[in-house]
Amino acid sequence: MPAIAIRQDIEAMALRRLARLEDDGRVASRLLAIAAVLDGQSREQAARLAGMDRQTLRDWVHRFNAEGVAGLRDRPRVGRPRLLADELRPELAELIAEGPDLERDGVVEYRLAHIQALAKSHFGADYSRGGMHAVLQQMGLCWQTPRPIHPKTDLAAQEAFKKTLPPELAGIGKHHPGKRLEVWFQDEARVGQKGTLTCVWAPRAIRVRAVRDHRFKSAYIFGAVCPQRDTGVALVMTRVSTEAMTLMLAEISQAVPADAHAVVLLDGAGWHIANDLEVPANLTLLPLPPYSPELNAIERLWQVMRATVLSHRLFTDTTHIIDACCRAWNALISQPERIRSACGYPWAVQVKTS
Repeated sequence: MPAIAIRQDIEAMALRRLARLEDDGRVASRLLAIAAVLDGQSREQAARLAGMDRQTLRDWVHRFNAEGVAGLRDRPRVGRPRLLADELRPELAELIAEGPDLERDGVVEYRLAHIQALAKSHFGADYSRGGMHAVLQQMGLCWQTPRPIHPKTDLAAQEAFKKTLPPELAGIGKHHPGKRLEVWFQDEARVGQKGTLTCVWAPRAIRVRAVRDHRFKSAYIFGAVCPQRDTGVALVMTRVSTEAMTLMLAEISQAVPADAHAVVLLDGAGWHIANDLEVPANLTLLPLPPYSPELNAIERLWQVMRATVLSHRLFTDTTHIIDACCRAWNALISQPERIRSACGYPWAVQVKTS
């Protein structure tokens, strides 16, 4: 096969200079191969030095003659069109969000196989299991356990609370002139022998086992956190009561600086609103909307503690439970920025409280 003549308007030295400046290594090797031929090397030798065969070099010479240096770049690969066009993905996301109808579909939630069937029946997109999983990831969807919500939860009331918090704090501040306001979150967590199980890494297709106690001894962590100062306090007691809550408020009170007044957000539990509850002068209790644990930032700490150190445990007695709770709280509170990162709700920490 006769060799194809190479255009002569670009010298070998210029091609080598372009190769040194080229970010794409494949383009640089093509430039060097053509430069080597222009310098007098055989095409077979030039191709071998560039890591290609002679026929491949011949093809690149054709492109170089027709388009110059630009012809040595890879052209975009269009590839096979997607089974589900990009413009149809929002519609699939809406169908997934609507969820199945029990009478029609026979299930209460979509699994991956159901979404495969949904994509095929509505859009004609016949995905494999792995392909459908990849599409869902690209759409920003993931398989997760929903957080439980009480049937009486009023989402509108929760949003209204977030919006009215700044003026509420401003009103409290007027009653404490010269004091800097701090926002605290307070709640209790029950920890007992009848604990919870959390997710673990395990081989596929194997249902792993984990020990779970069925006894009933327990204790309560009374905790409070201030995300603004990345600090918190806690007491561990064997029961919840007005007396226990009074001790907890005293603990919060001593943690508030002398130049500050603390606004403590908490739920409407009976021991939080009892008439004989003793509230220190440097604290103001502000109740959250009913059935709104998601507004109480300290709930996130309970989740972390249960997921890391308080699950999959066998507690021998109440003393063992109390010791484990104290260790878990002290370990968590000692981590810099842990409270601020976990409990720093924007609608609360960005409120001007001074």
